[in-house]
Amino acid sequence: MFYKKVLLKEIDPRFDNEESHLRIYIADENESVSKRPGMLVCPGGGYSFCSEREGENVACRFLSEGFNCFVLYYTVNKKYPAPQLDLALVFAYIRQHEEEFKLLPNTLSIIGFSAGGHLVGSYGYLYPELAELLKVEPTLLRPFSITMAYPVVVLTSKTHSGTRDVISENEPKLIEKLNISEHVTSDYPPTFVWTTKDDDLVPSINSVLMAEALEKNHVPYEFHLYESGWHGASIANRSCTNKGDLTEKMKDFRDWASLTADFIFRLLDK
Repeated sequence: MFYKKVLLKEIDPRFDNEESHLRIYIADENESVSKRPGMLVCPGGGYSFCSEREGENVACRFLSEGFNCFVLYYTVNKKYPAPQLDLALVFAYIRQHEEEFKLLPNTLSIIGFSAGGHLVGSYGYLYPELAELLKVEPTLLRPFSITMAYPVVVLTSKTHSGTRDVISENEPKLIEKLNISEHVTSDYPPTFVWTTKDDDLVPSINSVLMAEALEKNHVPYEFHLYESGWHGASIANRSCTNKGDLTEKMKDFRDWASLTADFIFRLLDK
């Protein structure tokens, strides 16, 4: 496996932040699968930090499913558009280096967890605006698909207040702009959503509302509402979870990564 770390300021000097960076994971070349689709991972953390439990281990999981992977450690503790601009910048960078990163052209998907789910979900309709800010073509920034894991979707009622406070600074216009389910249209990228019924940090109604918006607008999607599981479980194995937290009920949703991969490969095979 090839590994590389790139600071965002090395991509564009305007992004002068020592913390924000991209980690790149490229599988060794295989004679039968020399190029792969891409998966760009955005960890959660309430927009106040980037959780390591939803970073490299997720990338390695999707490497095993046939993707070349990237993890974005984006700007935190700043309101919109700072994290979304980070995502747009690295998305363009990866697309512009598809040959180097052994990617099938125009197959870069994004996945986000919790607040990272809000990041990728909002990016799904804001990328044309972000393209204008970066002065690139919007088509360069369009995701092939989006995966949202126990995501923050709404910033009004039944939300995660910490996520809302950071990304909007409680400005009414930003809250409306970043209320994802209200901005889904028929042009929204194909989306995979999953969560658990007893999530005690981000209520599952967030994911339900997202699924309803996707259904209403005839967007290709898949939605899984698992019976039980704690928030932040990531891929729910020893790479990110202590033994004591790996109860029998956690095994119910361990298949979400394989289901996500199957969803994306079905889109690719059309």
